[in-house]
Parts: sequence; structure tokens; C-alpha cells
Amino acid sequence: MKTRIITVLQGMVMGIAEIIPGVSGSTLALVMGIYDNFIEFLSEISDFFKSCIKFISRKESFSEVKKDFLSIRWNFGIFLIVGMGVSIVLFSHIISGLIEEHPQYIFAFFFGLVIASITIPWNEMKIKGFREFATIAITFVIFFVVLGLKPAIVENPSPLFLFFAGAVAICAMVLPGISGSFVMLLLGVYDYVIGLIKDFTKLSIDLNKVVALLSVVAGIVLGFSVFVKFLKLGLKKYPSEIMAFLIGIMLASLRVLWPFMDVSTLGTEQTEPLPKVLPWEIPGTQLLLSIVFILIAIGIVIILHKFSKGNNTDGIR
Repeated sequence: MKTRIITVLQGMVMGIAEIIPGVSGSTLALVMGIYDNFIEFLSEISDFFKSCIKFISRKESFSEVKKDFLSIRWNFGIFLIVGMGVSIVLFSHIISGLIEEHPQYIFAFFFGLVIASITIPWNEMKIKGFREFATIAITFVIFFVVLGLKPAIVENPSPLFLFFAGAVAICAMVLPGISGSFVMLLLGVYDYVIGLIKDFTKLSIDLNKVVALLSVVAGIVLGFSVFVKFLKLGLKKYPSEIMAFLIGIMLASLRVLWPFMDVSTLGTEQTEPLPKVLPWEIPGTQLLLSIVFILIAIGIVIILHKFSKGNNTDGIR
């Protein structure tokens, strides 16, 4: 029972991170030492879905489908998903409100969280050679440019586009450093999807909203079914290179999470993102509080990792 409660709490931590554009729940999975279990669980789910498709097409027997189903780490996965779901439902209102009212401090907290988290894949790199450093540099440059793109706005996304957004977003979700919510922000459907979740929590449901949400879910299912296999293979065969790749993404994500911003227009009808500035260009109180939130986040990462289960690639089979 104690293990299950801990897994639910870990899921809740990951769920809160996924709500913030620019933060990945996988970053917290790395910090808590459950990244290997998370990837393995997604891989097992992927195998089960493939077995179901083969069974429907009569290429596999029911006993094989049952075998794949029973091999899934349900004791871990179900409680992790429950925790993530509870966080998304309970905190989507709170987090979105805090981002609107105090974005500098929310981003400061997650900025510190990512900075501290970078040390984890770095320590897990068994080899630190030219190839690993080149991977970090190239990945950083590519994602730094991508994460600087101006978000689009899609007023009434079609089910097909929502399917595509869900598929791409789930690929980001399993990578520390870039969140599925930020990918949805880039694609212009973040506000729409968050709105759907809020409507469902208020039981404000109609057929169009059900179709829209199912489209996102279907995209997520297909996305992780394909992508997680490639990631798992990489973690098994090229662990140091994959960790270097993750470091590059996490470093690039700091561009999105930069907490020092001009908040003078906060609360007005401004539609553009708040301008990023240098630390010494903001008021002293704001700078001090931002630094405090950064340090708190670093402290939390240190504590969480201290009680983690160790290496994040040990459980990859």
C-alpha cells in the first residue's frame, strides 16, 4: 500500500509539471528515479495495443494478447496514471491562474527545477567523450531555435489536427526538458485542450467536445506506441548518447522557462508573451523572490533525488 501511495504522489508531481508549458513530467521522472519504469510501462502498453490490432486482424491468438496484457506493470502504471490524472483535473485551474497572475515566480520555480535536474542525466552518462558533447551541443542548438518559435493560435482545430497534436505532444512528454503542453502551445491548441479539460471537470459536455478530446487521446496512443519503442531501444544500446540528447533538450528548455520578465503589462489586455529581460533589469523585490523560488526548486530536486531509486536506465529491458 505504501508503494502505491508513493507512486500516486509521483504521478501527481509529473501531472503538475505537464500542465506548465515548457516543463516535462519526464523531467520529474528522472529526478525521482522512475524514468526507466515509466518508459518500460509505456513500451508494454505499446506492445499490448499492437497485439490487439494483430488479434483483430487474426494474426495473433487471444492467449498472446492476454500474455501481453498481464506482462504490463499495472502495479506501477495504473497508480502513476491515477496520480497524473488527479493533478491535471485538480490543478489545471490553479496552475493556469497562477501563470496568469504570477508567471515570473512559477517560471522561476521550474527554471530552478530544470537546472538542478540536468545533473541527473549528466551523472548517468557512462561515457563523456566527443560524441556525447557534440550531441549535447547539436541538440541544444536545434531545440533552442525550435522553442523560440512564435506559438500559433488555432481557434477551432479539426479532429484530425487534434489527433496530430496529441501524437506529437506525447513524444515530447516522454522526453525530459520539453513538455507536451508546450508542443500544443506551439501548435496553437494548448488553450483549446485545457479548455476541454476544464469543461469536462464542470460536466459541460457535448458531442463536439467528446470527439475533440477522443481525437487528442487517439493521437497520444498512436504517438507513444511508435516513439517509445525508439527511445527504449536508444536507452538500451546508446545510454550515454541518449542522456546527452536529454541534457541538450533540458538546456534548451531554459529559454522557455526564463523567469526574468517585464511584468509591467501584466493584467492588461496584452496578447503577446511578456518580454524577457536580463536579471538586473527587473525590480529588486521581483529579482529576490525569483531567486528564492529557483533555490527552493533546486532544494526540492536534491531531496527528491536523494530518496530516488537510483539509476534511470537500470530497469530498461
